[in-house]
Amino acid sequence: MESVEFEYRSAFEDFSRKAQHVQALTEHPTGDRKAFETALLDLEKAHLAYNEARDAFVRSMLPAAQRTPTDRRQDHNEDVQAIAELLWESAGRPTGTAEEDWRRAEAIVQCAVAATYCGD
Repeated sequence: MESVEFEYRSAFEDFSRKAQHVQALTEHPTGDRKAFETALLDLEKAHLAYNEARDAFVRSMLPAAQRTPTDRRQDHNEDVQAIAELLWESAGRPTGTAEEDWRRAEAIVQCAVAATYCGD
């Protein structure tokens, strides 16, 4: 259990650092869209890794009979929506970009999922 707890704490710290980085880029934009999207991708990867580590940690505390594997196939619409909003806000809230922001957010989430579950 000690190893699982360590993984959980490490994943949380990594997720927290990446969230702070995105927050700093949002508060002090550099105008570098590629850097911002890369930071969002790194944040989403950390988010997925944190969720996995959290679930493993919780399962490790349950009696063996109650442990069930986590279904990794999940609906990521909430993640896509949050990232699309960040993209829109970081671009200065322009009108008419909702579809493009959503498409870019979907691509970021898909890339993060592939990297997390297919081994990046």
